[in-house]
Amino acid sequence: MTRWLVAIAVALLVIGAGYVVFLNGEPTVVRLTPGRSLRAPLAGVLLGAFAAGGTVVGLLAAGSAGVRGWRGWRARRRAQRDARRAEATARARDLLWHGDSGQARTELLRGESGAPADVPSLALLAESYLQEGDSSAARKVIDEGLVRVGFDPRLLDLLADACERGGDLRAAAEALERARLTQPESRRLGRRLLDLYAAAGRWPEALSIQAQLLLRVRQPAALAREQQMMRGLRYQAALAEPDPRRAARLLVALAREDPRFVPAWVSAGDLLARAGRTLAARRVWERGARHRPAAVLLERIERANAAERRPERTARVYRRLLRRHPRAAPLPLLFARFLILHDRFEEAGEVLRGLPDPAAGNAFAHLLWGELHRRQGHHDQASAAFAQAAGPQLAGASSFRCAACLEPADAWQGYCPACRRWDTLRADAELAVEAANRPAAVATSSG
Repeated sequence: MTRWLVAIAVALLVIGAGYVVFLNGEPTVVRLTPGRSLRAPLAGVLLGAFAAGGTVVGLLAAGSAGVRGWRGWRARRRAQRDARRAEATARARDLLWHGDSGQARTELLRGESGAPADVPSLALLAESYLQEGDSSAARKVIDEGLVRVGFDPRLLDLLADACERGGDLRAAAEALERARLTQPESRRLGRRLLDLYAAAGRWPEALSIQAQLLLRVRQPAALAREQQMMRGLRYQAALAEPDPRRAARLLVALAREDPRFVPAWVSAGDLLARAGRTLAARRVWERGARHRPAAVLLERIERANAAERRPERTARVYRRLLRRHPRAAPLPLLFARFLILHDRFEEAGEVLRGLPDPAAGNAFAHLLWGELHRRQGHHDQASAAFAQAAGPQLAGASSFRCAACLEPADAWQGYCPACRRWDTLRADAELAVEAANRPAAVATSSG
């Protein structure tokens, strides 16, 4: 049917052309240039012009179709290449997740003339090196990738991770600073940068980042945590001040804002004492003890008064604190120790006998009773008290503590859940020997 239609159309076209030639058979002059002309039948000129126009239109249509076809071919080729790259990236991500970093790297570099040019593949390639512990190779890959793709925050974050693992905290901080320029609202980047500043001891910069993060917190619980972090950073920044007088003022101001923050009271007094202002230092420690009678403050008060040979002043401080904090269980124990060390045995006995039941059975309380009896010459009672203080140690059952973090344990176990290490639990006797042989290797516990 189509062939018949085409034949009929061709026949009609020929008949039409013949009819035009029949009607326009007389010759006409066609000027090709100003000095050149051509005589041809009018019908031939008309048909030639029509054919030339059709040819031009056909060539233009063919060229346009060719361009569209070429662009489509390029788009299909690009889509196929992107699909292959996406499949390779997905396989590499799966291999990296299962720990096969070498095979993942092979998948990423397959079909590439060099390193990948897209951010996901570059990130996976760098992660494959980081998984093997080769931070320098990961850093090189990311540096080269940043030249091609620009300052992508994910790559900059990985660069900071690689630099941090390599010990270059300054370069890690610079990478995160550039990442924050691209995403200033990112709390994750801000927190990472704050941790790096803290690790490098750059407390003023860390304090500035924390202030920015604090402004974006709305939940009460999270706000309390961020304020606590802010307090700690302000404390560290004050300690880093080169001027001791300014540092002391900052610490006293911080202590007044949060009177139960003991480190501010302690360090402010220490700075004043080192500057020769012992009276001001003692008053700062006493003010802090009124809010929270911590042992570290009381011991500094004791030493300050002992240096001035005024132990009675320390006793008055203890009595005032006992009236102010009747439920502070460690306070009477520390007061009893002070009295024993200054040979005020009757008062010490009264304080120890007045201890409530939980504190009276404490090993430290038995230790104080033993020292009291020993100084009074009651050796049998002293021996019994010391034996009670030792408790299970003398009964053949050792108490254990982690040698790394000094976390106590109810019984021995092969794993310390506090610091996540194995084979670190030691008996007190073992720790005592290790401390004697290597005094700097064992940290002091908070207790």
